[in-house]
Order: sequence, then C-alpha cells, then structure tokens
Amino acid sequence: MSETQRQRRNLPAYAHTDADVVAEAEFARAIADQCASSDSAWLLPHTTTANTARDIDRIRAALGEDKISYLGHSYGTALGAVYATMFPERGDRIVLDSALGPGGYDHTAFRRLARGVQESFPDFAAYAAAHPEYGLGSTPEEITAEFDDLAARLDANPIGGIDGTRFRGMTIDYLFSDAALPALAASWRALDSGQPAPEAPPPGDVDNLISSRHAVLCADSRWPRDIGYYQHSAAVDRERYPLVGGSTGNIVPCAYWPDLPSEPWVPITDQGPSNVLLLQNERDPGTPLIGAREMRESLGGRARMVTVDQGGHGVYPFGANTCADDIATGFLTAGTRPDQDTHCPANR
Repeated sequence: MSETQRQRRNLPAYAHTDADVVAEAEFARAIADQCASSDSAWLLPHTTTANTARDIDRIRAALGEDKISYLGHSYGTALGAVYATMFPERGDRIVLDSALGPGGYDHTAFRRLARGVQESFPDFAAYAAAHPEYGLGSTPEEITAEFDDLAARLDANPIGGIDGTRFRGMTIDYLFSDAALPALAASWRALDSGQPAPEAPPPGDVDNLISSRHAVLCADSRWPRDIGYYQHSAAVDRERYPLVGGSTGNIVPCAYWPDLPSEPWVPITDQGPSNVLLLQNERDPGTPLIGAREMRESLGGRARMVTVDQGGHGVYPFGANTCADDIATGFLTAGTRPDQDTHCPANR
C-alpha cells in the first residue's frame, strides 16, 4: 500500500472540479488493481458480511451455546443486523451502536459521511468559539470560515505532509469523540501558525485496516463504475455538505473492483424475535442519524431505538452518557429494554 493511501486512510482527495475526479480515478484504479493481483486475491469474492455472519455462528456452535449476544459499533451494526437476519433464533441480546442504514456500508453510506460531518461540526465550532485561547475565532461562523481558509491554504501549501484532504480527514477523526475537541482545536492552532499538527493516532494496523475494509465493502455491494457519476456526486455534495462533500462524493477503489461472483447483500427485515437495541448519537459524524432511523424502520418490531443528545461516533460506553449507558447495560446484563423508542438528554 502506498504512503499516500496510508496517510489518507479511507478518504479520497477533495474534488474541487471534474478534473480532480479524473485524477483520483487513476489512484483508485491502482489500488483496486493492487488488491486484484495480490496473493490473497482468491479471497475477494468470499470476504462478505454474510460470510462473516456465518463465521460468528460457527463460533457460537464451537462454544456450545444455543444463543449469543452481540454488541457492534459502526460497520459492526451492519454485521450484527445481517447476523440477526440470517440466524434470527440464535441471537440473544443484540445491540447495534451507531448504525449504518439497512444497505450496509454501500456508496450511499459513504456519501453520508459528509452529511454526518456537516451535522456534527457545529459542536466543535461552538466549543472553539467559546475558547478564545485557541485564536480560531469568536463565533461559530468564524470557526467555519477558519476551516475553509485552512483547507484552502493546505491544498496550496501542505505543512508537514498535511494537505487539504488530510486536514479534512484529521478533522473527521477528532470529531469522532466529543472528548477530542480540545485536541482538534490545538491541531488547528498549530496549522494556522504554520506548524505541523498532532493527528489522532491510527486505529491499529492501517495497512490491514484499509485493505480489509476495501475487500468487504467492495464485495458487499455494487458501487457505480461510471466516472461521470462520481463527478456529479462530488459536485452535488460539495454544494450540500461543503466541509468534506468533495471527498466523500469522489471516486473510490470499489469503482474498479474485480467483477467477481459474490452473493447479494442480505436484506434486513422485521422477521424474528424482538431482541435488538439501537443506540445512536443525534450528531454522529460517521454514521448520521438518518441511517439509524432507516435501520430502525427495517427492523420494525424487532427493535427499540435510543437516541442521545450528543455528538461523536459511538454511544456505549464511549459517549459517557449515563442514561444510554444504563439502558444498554441493563439490556445486556438483565434483558430489560425500553417498551418504546427513547431519547436520552445530554449529560449536564
């Protein structure tokens, strides 16, 4: 894997123009070709969410358990929903925290990352405006303008290897936790003064993380292959969600993934026992609320949903919200669950 891909992780370059999408297409194709020619390429048709769900059930059987409970975050909600659909009578207590929509992590979910960032960014803007020691501005509007200015400056002149795309990705990483807002403000302050900025640490082995991510997501669903589609989506998302829409609308390696036979995505339905609890922050940058609502609708009477008045990606136990923690812990340990969908206020 190239150093460029390692630094970007899963964020395409920010497309300001149609020509930027054409340039990114060369990079995306190179990554797809690299995966298709690797020693493990024979695995590509088989690395699906459905097969992972089957692996989970084999683990259940090997443990001699009739049923298992499950707690999944982010993409793990797609896996948990698929398991609950394929093996409805073998799940005990299923918790889906920060849910994708019922289509899994497809192109729609990836584009929604821009919506999530746009919805969660005001929390950071309010924080930075309330802390003048960072020197980023005194109003949320000034903080937003600072984002645009920094991104443009870094697009033209990167600092310490951080260009505009990496700056946007760094901002997303920090927005994943409300507790990281001070660190994000400090990083912005460093960049604003022309100094290299500390970044959120990578989540483990980046090579393996990105490679396995491509393998699963590109096999689970068909991503558009027409470059014109991505030019249109980047233009639309730049307008709707200007913070990162030019990146999430841009082309990705899945557009050039080998056309290998693979089973279709497992449709999520309401068929099965009522044993699912959804947990969702209202302002989640990674999996915005709209996806969780769609997952809730697909699961119907099988599920109850708890929404939490906070930002960040992950509710239990990451968000430290007492109301949500108590509900989730009570469900996992004692099987108690709200009779209806519930809202948890922010901790005060």
